[in-house]
Amino acid sequence: MNMPLYVIDIGARTPLGLHTAASAAAVRAAISSCSEHPCMIDQAGEPMAASMDALLEPELPCRERMLTMLNTAMLEAGQNLAMQDSVKSLPVFLGLPEPRPGFDESDAHWLTQRVNQSVDLPFKIDRCQAYMSGNSSVLSLIDMAKHEMAQGLYEACLISGVESYFHPDTMQWLDDNRQLLGTVSRSGFVPGEGAGASLIMTPAAAQRSGLKPIALIHNSATNWETKLIKTQDINLGEALTQTVRSTVMGLDLSQQEHINSIYCDINGERYRGEEWGFACLKLAHYFDDPTGYWSPADCWGDMGAASGALFLGLATQAAQRGYAAGKRNLLWTGSENGLRAAALLEADVMPSPYRG
Repeated sequence: MNMPLYVIDIGARTPLGLHTAASAAAVRAAISSCSEHPCMIDQAGEPMAASMDALLEPELPCRERMLTMLNTAMLEAGQNLAMQDSVKSLPVFLGLPEPRPGFDESDAHWLTQRVNQSVDLPFKIDRCQAYMSGNSSVLSLIDMAKHEMAQGLYEACLISGVESYFHPDTMQWLDDNRQLLGTVSRSGFVPGEGAGASLIMTPAAAQRSGLKPIALIHNSATNWETKLIKTQDINLGEALTQTVRSTVMGLDLSQQEHINSIYCDINGERYRGEEWGFACLKLAHYFDDPTGYWSPADCWGDMGAASGALFLGLATQAAQRGYAAGKRNLLWTGSENGLRAAALLEADVMPSPYRG
């Protein structure tokens, strides 16, 4: 069931760029789009923290913001399919926020319908299925796809994730729960918005298509945490530890097969940082440096349901442009409902033109 999958193409749209390369370059340069919302104020009367798409009007409704960003990312991820004939239609799996004030099942249905009706993509959508699983949506969908592709249900798919917190009810909900970074809570986060998409294929499908893979997904895993954020329970990282252990346990440590880079959705909330701290205590021997992780929420805000897809983009760009620490990358995410997901991504590091 643990069949490796190829990542063929990546697409992204973030407050830092309209495509993957621009977004990744900005994160590498530590450029930040985190600022203030032009209209919304928090309970202390201060502007709410925000990291917003520069081309979308602040008044544009939340789900329409999500659709616009998603279309950009999907178009980039599928652009090379227009030049070959082996893949004419694809199932599309869409990772969305968990149900919350400002985003519910009706919004998910609306987005799914609009994606199904899209005429701009270079392939036909076989079906579009939405999963409202929050931050861990995309990585859990990768885990699902690995199992379903191993069963022969399909050989290629597009896995996408999209997020926008900028609905008044959502922002008020974050403020009420002291999750907004600001004067009321110093361990909150900056809400962001963006979308990511990944074209995934089995080795056989990739060979037939003639498309060159940019990375290999070796392993993935999911688990459920019961000690949730916004409760009095103490989270000791049991589920995250088990998820990461299941993902990396195939590495041969005697041959120095360590994880070289980590991409995660730690966003400034104490709960998330402490959870990874407990996991590090048990799994440090698998990593070059378990504390040297990339948490790009500092640059583009919390990307919620788009996180996993955007992490794929960051890892593959680092390898393609020669600044990756090594070829083995761990991606992990955690949703508020307790879902934890991780994936082991291998991408060959190209020689950097800037190294002597």
